[in-house]
Amino acid sequence: MKDNNPYLPIRKVPLDFQGIKSSAFSVQMEKKKGWSEVGVVSNKYLLIPNKEVKELADDIVQESTLDWTPIKTFFDGRRYFYGLQCKSFEQEVQKDDPVGIGVGFWNSYDGSTALSFKLFIIRLACTNGMMTKDYFHNFRFKHDKTSEGYEKQLIQAVDIINNCGEKAEDVIAGMSRLAKRELNDTSDLKDVRLRIPNIPTSTWGKMVDRYLDEYQDNMDNHWGFLNAATDILWHSDKPTVSSFNHNQYITDALLDGVRA
Repeated sequence: MKDNNPYLPIRKVPLDFQGIKSSAFSVQMEKKKGWSEVGVVSNKYLLIPNKEVKELADDIVQESTLDWTPIKTFFDGRRYFYGLQCKSFEQEVQKDDPVGIGVGFWNSYDGSTALSFKLFIIRLACTNGMMTKDYFHNFRFKHDKTSEGYEKQLIQAVDIINNCGEKAEDVIAGMSRLAKRELNDTSDLKDVRLRIPNIPTSTWGKMVDRYLDEYQDNMDNHWGFLNAATDILWHSDKPTVSSFNHNQYITDALLDGVRA
């Protein structure tokens, strides 16, 4: 097994210093050379192995009335993402340009991300995932299989999944408005840059190049730029958590500019 396998065994070990016990615990993963620390968490942190997170996600979508299929897995040694696409839903942003819905489950071994899931949009032509916190909110799991509230939260999760189409209406309407806002010249690009000042210069340059080279001819609008940007981030050869954060940041910033 490779060390970047997200499903390797984990354990939580009490920490102490010179015989004095700490309230913190070391999270360790069993790799080729033995157990290696991947995070430090409190005793109250709900630590769930990624393997169980995947099983939980698969169980939830299996209970759904819709058809789902896995499309993306990410693991950086500490944080884990498991994404699925709904095969039962599509809606056009503009003529002959449909989008679908995905759901992404997050987990972490260092306490940085609680076990949770959130919906996102997928452009079907290029499978770009588009994250948003303004339109889709996190559902956070507070109970594991041994807890009394576990079954109740599963029912809540399945209900959110089943009603994903209704929840996507506003964001898809916003994307349709992006498709009507032209993006043709340098001044237009400057306006976009002012909306996303926190994107690193090198990443911004790649997004502009991708837009000019591959999107402008057929999608000379803000929707085209959003696709160029998420294309860079979603399909990166070396994705990081920042790839997901920047994706969400750009999507929300551009949609905010055309909010009804």
